[in-house]
Amino acid sequence: MQNAVVELLYNDLSHPPSSYIGPKYAYREADGSNNNLTDPSMGKAGSTYARSVQQVNPLPRNDMPDAGLVFDTLLKREKFEKHPAGLSSMMFSFAALVIHTVFRTSHENVNVNETSSYIDLAPLYGHDQATQNQVRMRNGRGYLHPDTFAEDRLLLLPPAVCVLLVLFNRNHNFIAKKLLDVNERGTFVDPDTIPTSDPERSSKILKQEEDIFQTARLINCAWFGSAVFSDYFSAILGLVRQGSNWSLNPFGEIRKEDHSLFERGRDDEKWVTQMIDTLSGGKNPDDITFADMKVMYQKMKEGEKDLTHWTFGNLQRQEDGTFKDEDLAQILFDATEHPAAAFKARGTPNVMRMHEMMAAEKLYGDINHLELYSGLQAEEAKPVVEGAGLCPSYTISRAILSDAIALTRGDRFFTSDYTPFNMTTWGFADCQRDPSAPGYGSTLGRLFLRALPNHYTPDSTYTWFPLMTPGAMQPILKNLNAIELYNFSRPGTKNPTPEIKVYRDVAQVLSKGSDLRASYTSRAAHVITGKGFFIASDDPVRGQREQQAMLDALTGAAGSLDKITESFHQKTRELMITESWACVGQTVKNVDIVRDVLKYVPLYWACEVAGIRLSKDPDEGDYTPQALYDILTEIYLFLFLDFEHWQFIPLSQKVRGHIDQLLQRIGSSYSRGSRLSIAGVFSSFARLINGGGRNGHDELVSRFSALGYDNDTLANSILAILIGSTVDMSQALVHVVNSYLDSNTLVKSAISKGKLSAQDQATMQGLVLEALRLDPAFRGVYREAISADKIGQQSLKQNETIFVDIAKANMDPEAFPEPTSVLPNRTPKDRYLIGDGVSQCLGQEASSKIMAGVLRAVFSFPNVRRGPTQSGVLKRFKTDAMMTSTYCYLGSDQKPSPWATSMVIQYD
Repeated sequence: MQNAVVELLYNDLSHPPSSYIGPKYAYREADGSNNNLTDPSMGKAGSTYARSVQQVNPLPRNDMPDAGLVFDTLLKREKFEKHPAGLSSMMFSFAALVIHTVFRTSHENVNVNETSSYIDLAPLYGHDQATQNQVRMRNGRGYLHPDTFAEDRLLLLPPAVCVLLVLFNRNHNFIAKKLLDVNERGTFVDPDTIPTSDPERSSKILKQEEDIFQTARLINCAWFGSAVFSDYFSAILGLVRQGSNWSLNPFGEIRKEDHSLFERGRDDEKWVTQMIDTLSGGKNPDDITFADMKVMYQKMKEGEKDLTHWTFGNLQRQEDGTFKDEDLAQILFDATEHPAAAFKARGTPNVMRMHEMMAAEKLYGDINHLELYSGLQAEEAKPVVEGAGLCPSYTISRAILSDAIALTRGDRFFTSDYTPFNMTTWGFADCQRDPSAPGYGSTLGRLFLRALPNHYTPDSTYTWFPLMTPGAMQPILKNLNAIELYNFSRPGTKNPTPEIKVYRDVAQVLSKGSDLRASYTSRAAHVITGKGFFIASDDPVRGQREQQAMLDALTGAAGSLDKITESFHQKTRELMITESWACVGQTVKNVDIVRDVLKYVPLYWACEVAGIRLSKDPDEGDYTPQALYDILTEIYLFLFLDFEHWQFIPLSQKVRGHIDQLLQRIGSSYSRGSRLSIAGVFSSFARLINGGGRNGHDELVSRFSALGYDNDTLANSILAILIGSTVDMSQALVHVVNSYLDSNTLVKSAISKGKLSAQDQATMQGLVLEALRLDPAFRGVYREAISADKIGQQSLKQNETIFVDIAKANMDPEAFPEPTSVLPNRTPKDRYLIGDGVSQCLGQEASSKIMAGVLRAVFSFPNVRRGPTQSGVLKRFKTDAMMTSTYCYLGSDQKPSPWATSMVIQYD
């Protein structure tokens, strides 16, 4: 018993340790050394190859047939046959990238592998430090030279292989930029802000450069690993045909039964034929010799320029060193459309004849080992059955899977050092495979949408099933009842969205209600049907009419807006008191004003309107405040804001479910039998506005009944209020309160007398409008031209979408003299620009008055101030990735979010 307990406890920890602390071990070495801590040279570039198959059937060399005869008899292709499972040539382009990541045979010694044996994207980053230095910009931002890579041998392969590598280059630079933007640990600075007179400028830039580059490299390699175990393995195992998002996960810790730890630490024929024809001077493949191949390779090497000038597939670099997005996308589209060939004996293109003969000799050192090599190629192929997608020979299939597991599980940067500490919490979250992503968890689709956003679309099979041909995917998705989610046509090119920034033009756009409509109607059509949802109406005139009708019902009665404002004021004070805490032995109170107060204040009022019961106890209400807030932020995000393109399909499905559930709640809350009751709704309004008076109730019912709304239209209108007056207002309130925490003299002066005078009330509303002018909750909105139009100097085509940059227009000195100053008494008030969200839903007067009530409540407590150090500031960073947002935050999942998360304030 004692021995068993000791053994159990001993095995709790790995022996020897699986990871060491310190910068020496935090990042990948360029040559792969120090990956295995007990044997630092294992898998290092320059090591000899390992043999896995024992030679047991010796055959004298003089008994071996001629290698060319073996090829012509067993391997040479008779005719092209499509791959039986529908794989595209893109599958083999990606496979070539995987292979060249771990194999680079030396031309001087064919027993030596010049690259590391790890999935470290060596074709991109280089197989040694000297090569890696050539691809790096070393600009203090951790960037690679644009659209470059380190492996010259890929120039001999079909262009889709190089395009994939270019996309991983772009992904690296995207990641590096985001690491600097987020600056999670507060150690990075924009290199441009370091004065040239600073004697430590160079050392600061070099230190930051190394940290950003190496961290981005870890994250990008993890992206590559995720693509291997999602798209690549899914294609090999045929999981797509079953609609399965399962994937092998070799990265996690595995315990044996005794509790001890389990250790973890095809080319395009036409293109290749053309290339060989060019390099060989038009020789017949049957006549090409080994010596010819050496001359051809040397000719290619002599033609190479500096790697930043390499080209492929007849592409040309632009002045900034990049390739045209359109050219890259067309190569990838072609690779997805073109079917791969079937694995089988006599299935190798004749142009590969000398390549196959040389490869055998290089791999085994002597031609008498060809039997294994030719046997692997000529063995019977797997049929298309469950668990088989690649359908190669049985031995090759098993070998591919075994090798991939060994290569990743033996890599500590995919196992014990695959951590948020090494990659930052944002980076760790960014590179994770998402099983809910379209394509049954595709990672390549996310990469395409990030690197080529104007050419790949979020509902295309070219995006989410690139390793399968569109023709093969159509019957598969039909069989899986998912065909309506995807588009099978070749994606077109999306033109950049024009931006309207000048105040005069922005004001013109926002006032042209009948000529320009919110471009969110197409999104709304995915999740809601019928009239009444006025915040995203396909008819601007009808939408304005419906919005005004609801606003009249809510605030039309005398004093009703004042009562609503007071309810917000009281709820804010209540939550600040109940959600605050005191440190031991102190009278100072602390409260997370964002997380526990401002997120929820608008919810309580809107839920009263919608007849939804909120409770912290999920068993006592319809929703908890946090659950409903999360639901409404997802709906608002889908309808009105930018998000990563890959999220469109899963987010639309979630939002459709949310809206259906909310409409059911709204309907059941006011039902008589199974019908929505107008009288029930306005009875609730009357309680909110008039304290339950019968006269108010009768007036509201009479006024609204006269509109003739049917039950579905009324439910949609209430839903519009619930969505439009809550989370957007919460975010706006965060910005308003944040604006005056450091300088609140004007606020204190306005509320110092207790009861507000008309002038004080106007000042408070002016303070709200000024705060949101200087720091708007969201940067701008999209509009769509119903017909051809002209805004300023910008001509618009019918149905063309434009982005209206309200944040930029807010700083126009012609409209707002002294634009950086807070001047709450600017007149007239209608100069302030109204976008979408709460100001559009409730109107500027009502929304600014309500928010002024909340601002008054927050600063009614003594000595309100920021919490200590980082707790008292918004954890946000500027972003240009999403046009609708100036700032982003890291959500609970550590992914960028437009919604504020936390900010602690104190009061006495």
